[in-house]
Amino acid sequence: MRPFDTLIELSENDLDDKRKELAALEEALAEAQARRVAIDEELAREQQLVAQDSDMGFAYGAFANHLIQRREQADAALAAASEAVEAAREVVREAFAELRRYEIAHEARLEQERKKQAAKDQMELDEIAGNLLRRQDDRL
Repeated sequence: MRPFDTLIELSENDLDDKRKELAALEEALAEAQARRVAIDEELAREQQLVAQDSDMGFAYGAFANHLIQRREQADAALAAASEAVEAAREVVREAFAELRRYEIAHEARLEQERKKQAAKDQMELDEIAGNLLRRQDDRL
């Protein structure tokens, strides 16, 4: 029984570590999404400023090109973060499945031991009952 307890504990620790890694990756994904949204908002603000003041239009082209590059970089970072999160989720699913296999095997082993002990106890009770019957028969 003890090896299963150790194996389950190690598996739980491994699962916890993988969940922490997943949480960190999900946080990085949220940050990448926020950066992407911020770029879109910045573009909208600049477009609004250019629409209000036509004198700023001469610098808008260079700004827009720079912003397009930043947006492409943000999209690439977002895609990479999304892939990393999905891969980490799969690792967590596998670690959880492994832990459940160990727990199920441990429960089956415990149930087997309980049944074995119950059968042993029943045999002892049957022997006691048989002895009592023999004593009663001897008295009669």
